[in-house]
Amino acid sequence: MIHNMRFPTWAWWLIGAITILAAAILIFSVVLGVRAGQQQVETQRRQQIGIALQRATDFQADGDLRAALAEYQKVLILDADNPVAQEGVQRLLALLGGDAAATPDALAAAEEATATPAVTQATNNSPIAPTAAPTPSAELVAAWESAQRAARAGRWQETLNQLLQIQQSDPAFKPDEMQEMLFNAYVNLALEKDNAEALEEAVALYDKALALRPSAVDVRRERDLIAQYLEVLADAGVDPAATIRRLQMIYAIDPDYRDVEERLHQAHVRYADRLADDEAWCRAQDEYNAALMIASSPAIVAKRDAAQTQCQLAAAAEMSGAVAGAAMPEASNTVRAAVSTSGGPAVGRILYSAVDPISGRSQVLSLAVGKEETAQVLLQDAAQPALRKDGGRLAFRNLRSDQMGISGYDPGADLLIRFSTFVEDMLPSWNPQGNQIVFASNREGDRRWRIYTMWAEENNNGRMLTYGESPNWHPATDQIVYRGCDESGNRCGLWTISADGSNAAQLTATPADDRPVWAPSGAFVAFMSNARDGNFEIYRVDVTSREVTRLTNHPGMDILPTVSPDGRWIAFVSNRDGSWKIYAVPSTGGETYLIAPVVGDISRFFEHGLHWTN
Repeated sequence: MIHNMRFPTWAWWLIGAITILAAAILIFSVVLGVRAGQQQVETQRRQQIGIALQRATDFQADGDLRAALAEYQKVLILDADNPVAQEGVQRLLALLGGDAAATPDALAAAEEATATPAVTQATNNSPIAPTAAPTPSAELVAAWESAQRAARAGRWQETLNQLLQIQQSDPAFKPDEMQEMLFNAYVNLALEKDNAEALEEAVALYDKALALRPSAVDVRRERDLIAQYLEVLADAGVDPAATIRRLQMIYAIDPDYRDVEERLHQAHVRYADRLADDEAWCRAQDEYNAALMIASSPAIVAKRDAAQTQCQLAAAAEMSGAVAGAAMPEASNTVRAAVSTSGGPAVGRILYSAVDPISGRSQVLSLAVGKEETAQVLLQDAAQPALRKDGGRLAFRNLRSDQMGISGYDPGADLLIRFSTFVEDMLPSWNPQGNQIVFASNREGDRRWRIYTMWAEENNNGRMLTYGESPNWHPATDQIVYRGCDESGNRCGLWTISADGSNAAQLTATPADDRPVWAPSGAFVAFMSNARDGNFEIYRVDVTSREVTRLTNHPGMDILPTVSPDGRWIAFVSNRDGSWKIYAVPSTGGETYLIAPVVGDISRFFEHGLHWTN
């Protein structure tokens, strides 16, 4: 018997479903493949657009406008509606004066025409008149506004990039405002680098800021601090005295700068230990005292006391002739001032201020020049002495907590008078009549240094004369010499001005020239500077010829000049042998003579001063 063989109905349904599913999967796979290919093509297209846009920006920043235009045109081929490329093409065409189809020669001619404004002549007899300055393009204005927004938000690198692109596109665009914003961008970016310990980059940025504004004293101060600190970091320690000089220079300007205080303390101790090992006891004592002025410890006090004992023993032995024919021992704070026996100065007294290493208080001392006597303490909590011509009253900076400002002291009557009441007032100097005082202060809220004059009367805060610092009154006329700049803040150096504020005149053109002091005749001014020959030296400038003469030449710091009453000598303080001492040099130049060691510490020398009197 033959059976009728056939698939069940449900099996056909199953086969049909499987077939349909397989076809759907195949179709879906094909679609996915196509889409993946399209996405890959789109990704490549976008990458090409991004690369071309970046190249256009780089070419434009480099000033190659034609190459930038070509890159923008590549972008438009890939994306005709790209707004960045459209804007870039319009901006470049406006700059080049051509169109998208312009040839390189035509573009070059258009660029040259843009750089040189055209002039026309209406008639043969009419003068040539320049065309009006072109109106800045909308793109430049937009970039300028973007730079301002970035500056307000503190994004200084972005600000600088925008400004430089604007400057490259149109050097004549808002020149004054551009220079101001560029200066601020460089300075603020330098501060960011400074805070990030990128010190070399900070110096480079400060240099760019100073190229725009050479008279920016605060910027130059910060730049020089970093440069000095970099020299300290690079120091191999071969010359400890040189290391100390560098650190002292930074410490005098800003004792809280980075770890300078700690480094200076350690440098003094290391150098003192080395001197003690070499049995240079007096110099070791000075270095230990300098270290104690920064930070005290029982171990250093014990070392200082031991060095002081050995120094005194050596001095006593020399004084008694125990070491016949040997050189005199090294000077120290306990040794008397040397008598000038070889043609050095031997006239008058030098008043100076220094900090006592034990108490930490600043004091004014009096030293007889050329005599065997110890410097005498005149006043405690005092600095920057200036004696009136008749010797009857001493003006000084008062550092007592309840009498801060400029004060006067009458040695004969032991009378103390408080002239001004601002802690920032400093560096007093008497007028020839002895009834007025000039001084400097940064008492105002903007902290700018100003010169003031005041009557030598109680509670008289004076009136502003001009912007500047370090004033000194002429010994015979109403002229005042000071460190300052012109009214626009440029042409900085030493200036003279009449006491009524008229007749301002520049004397020197180096901004770092400082601490000017008149000769008794008024023929020259002595001053110090650290920008003329690489470190602090003493100079004089002839008032008539403006000729500057260098008087000292030493790697140490020669600072705080004062002129002798006869005008033949200029005394100054120096750490040239590792400790602070007072020296003198002929005012016409010549051999330098040691007068005496400084009794105390004068490392923060901007807070101190010398005054040579009869």
